[in-house]
Amino acid sequence: MGNSKIALFSVALVDLWKGIGIATVIYIAGIVSIPRQYYEALTIDGGSSGDALWYITLPLCRPAMNFVIILSFIGGLCTFDLVWTMTKGGLGFATDLLASVIYKQYAAGFYGLATAGNVILFLDVINIIKEE
Repeated sequence: MGNSKIALFSVALVDLWKGIGIATVIYIAGIVSIPRQYYEALTIDGGSSGDALWYITLPLCRPAMNFVIILSFIGGLCTFDLVWTMTKGGLGFATDLLASVIYKQYAAGFYGLATAGNVILFLDVINIIKEE
């Protein structure tokens, strides 16, 4: 955590580790919900396991993938606690995120800048939700 070149990568790696469990559960639920008849029909037609992955599993898991991506974007915007706990946004500005900048501006008494940052963060989250 003392190297500014890899500090943000370290925070991202911890955030990835934190969220991989729920993503795995969602993907497993998506794969289990695929009816076996599709795989049986592919086998009868002479398809390979690569064809099963490419033509059955991936297209039918697309809703699960979309859900995980949306959760990841929203979770990425809410990583203030992780960044603040690990680095306090330190090492220069290497690990500053929008949420930590907003917090620092609020703590310094720049309430207008902090409020503007909160509005930008709010609009960004609403835009992500609206796209899905």
